[in-house]
Amino acid sequence: MTDTAVPTDRTTDRTTHPSDRRGSARPEDERGVWVAVLFACTTFVGASLLFMVQPLAAKLILPSFGGSATVWSTSSLLFQVLLLAGYVYAHGSTQRLGARWQPRAHLLLLALPLLALPIALPAQAAPSAGDSPVLWLLRTLVLMVGLPFAVLSTTGPLIQRWYAWAGGPRSDDPYFLFSGSNLGSFVGLLAYPFAVEPLLTLTQQRTWWSAGFVVFMVLMAACALTVRGRTAEPGAREAVAAGRPSWRQAGLWCLWAFLPSSLMLAATAHLSTDIAAVPLLWVLPLAAYLASFVLAFARTTRTVSATLVLPCVVLAVTTGIVSGLGSTALSSLVPLVVGANVVSVGVAGFAAHARLAATRPDPTQLTFFYLVVSVGGALGGLLNGVVAPLLFDGVWEYFLTVALLPVLAIGVPAVRLTPRRVVVGLATAAAATGAVGLLSVVSGLGAVQSAVLVAAGLVAVVVGWLAMRAPALLCVGLLIAAVAVVVVQERSSLLTERTFYGSYRVRAVDGQHRLLHGTTIHGTQFLDEARRDVPTTYYASDGPVGDLMSVVEPTDVGVVGLGAGAIAAYGTADTHLRFFEIDPVVARIAEDERWFSYLGDSPAEVDVVVGDGRLMMEREPESSFDLLALDAFSSDSIPVHVLTREGVEVFLDRVRPDGVLAVHISNRVFDLRPVLAAHARDLGLRAVIGTGGEGPGAETSVWVALTRSDAVADALTDLQRWEPLPTSPSVEWTDDYSSVLSVLR
Repeated sequence: MTDTAVPTDRTTDRTTHPSDRRGSARPEDERGVWVAVLFACTTFVGASLLFMVQPLAAKLILPSFGGSATVWSTSSLLFQVLLLAGYVYAHGSTQRLGARWQPRAHLLLLALPLLALPIALPAQAAPSAGDSPVLWLLRTLVLMVGLPFAVLSTTGPLIQRWYAWAGGPRSDDPYFLFSGSNLGSFVGLLAYPFAVEPLLTLTQQRTWWSAGFVVFMVLMAACALTVRGRTAEPGAREAVAAGRPSWRQAGLWCLWAFLPSSLMLAATAHLSTDIAAVPLLWVLPLAAYLASFVLAFARTTRTVSATLVLPCVVLAVTTGIVSGLGSTALSSLVPLVVGANVVSVGVAGFAAHARLAATRPDPTQLTFFYLVVSVGGALGGLLNGVVAPLLFDGVWEYFLTVALLPVLAIGVPAVRLTPRRVVVGLATAAAATGAVGLLSVVSGLGAVQSAVLVAAGLVAVVVGWLAMRAPALLCVGLLIAAVAVVVVQERSSLLTERTFYGSYRVRAVDGQHRLLHGTTIHGTQFLDEARRDVPTTYYASDGPVGDLMSVVEPTDVGVVGLGAGAIAAYGTADTHLRFFEIDPVVARIAEDERWFSYLGDSPAEVDVVVGDGRLMMEREPESSFDLLALDAFSSDSIPVHVLTREGVEVFLDRVRPDGVLAVHISNRVFDLRPVLAAHARDLGLRAVIGTGGEGPGAETSVWVALTRSDAVADALTDLQRWEPLPTSPSVEWTDDYSSVLSVLR
């Protein structure tokens, strides 16, 4: 690699790229306009298909993992590796085959994914208890979508290189197509949850996606014909040196791509684990990440991007700190914390991608540029998808990535502090403080929450000053602070564990041991002997679960979702309790009497089966249980495959004719009553709903009881806490169709 780089103006950190200096483009003939439209449409369609196939594949696979957020991050890692493979191919094939042969060879490659369409789960696509979930997931994804995704991933760099060969308008600077590609990715990503999933069944989605791929093949063939008809290299390369960029420049590109990729994935894990494990929210950080690409590489914003790098770094660090620390202190302001999370990803991405856009090379090195950028993105995925879960017990990679963001400000000229700017800054700070005070009064925030918001303003001032004067020092300081936060969090817990399914902590609080999944309590137990066997939280005896136990008087009880095992407190010597838990670490915590003793203290016969509740239930004999309780929720996420009509039928078949299927539906985000109302109607069941919870350690909970027995349903409705479940509205969920938007509160 030569030590040659695109020249930059050291005083402004702006690349003197010829396309940015020309006052007007060369005349564009009618053919050129159509060529530009064709290439723009092709890259848009390809990117849209690329980002629609990711949630489609995840939706097909999620049932095997109970809605784990790690499915998304692990899938993202694989997709980034496949993207890297596509970019390696694009770079190598264009360099070796040239304009004459490369498009022809690629058209042959485009036909290969037809062998894998329509997309479907491979046979026996269910992991056993002994399988590594990460390896199983990666293997299944490769078999499902590996080939079509890898081929689609080549589109971005290839279509831009072809455009330079074809000699269309602005072919000497085809990077504007990259902005269009990311716009297609953005549209495809958001179209899935808000349009595709609510309107189409999975079968229809797979069919339409396959049809879209065929349309994409036709568009690519048309683009290849334009290259074949006119293979001129761009002629205007004023002041752009020939040869590859330097190793230093390539390293900077890799770093600038790594940071926003890592932050996006870390923010997703943080959002899902510590704030709200709602799969619908997983797309927000990625959407912000893609939007930053669109804006940074758009021709209209490219010239001002460099001046916005420093403010974006300051805003990204400040909002990142608010989101990171506010998940506990500001837990009642979930929209604010989520918004800070997304803003941090978006502005950090814009700062990094603006620096990439400002140093983009000549089109002859375009594929190498994207290859290096892809390496940086894949390293971010590797850190978050593989390294962090192995090294950290919590989602600490989020804090560490935020601490590294000031690196983006290194080399950016400091803003000269004139008296006017100082006055404007102080006025802005005063206005922000006043706004925080007003928010505190209107929202009824406590002293701690108000203090956190005020502290965020002070942090912004300090971060802004250091980012301008000493970004490296700021980075070191933030890293020290991040390590301190990790140490404090670790020392405040008796136990911390991180698995494929989430991050868990056991804490001693107010005479109890508490099991937390992120910030959600999954079980508690009193430590004193007098109350050690008292069921707490959602399972209190003076609550819906206590009512179910007294009415049904079960001898065989099944529970999907273990938690701390509080239901075992209801066991007697004549009772058989069988728990189904997807995460072996949760089973280990519940069985360890240092933390919880419900299972060990229960006089009942207690079994724990490790595996997905629905898959394990299919192996159980029919009519096995008098009472079967579904409590398989992780924070506010929904194991949709458990609540489809086919899933409910699996559970009902294991319930005796006079038994009850009880579903725990307490949820801050989703209202699941319409789904269960539809199942009761379609399956001819009586459905009653119970709400409440009194006594020591009790939490209010909502349970729906589904039964074939009129006597049991009537006995429950005779109790004060229970009433018939309203029959409308109703929402039908099946294995082939479900949309969480239909039950969003």
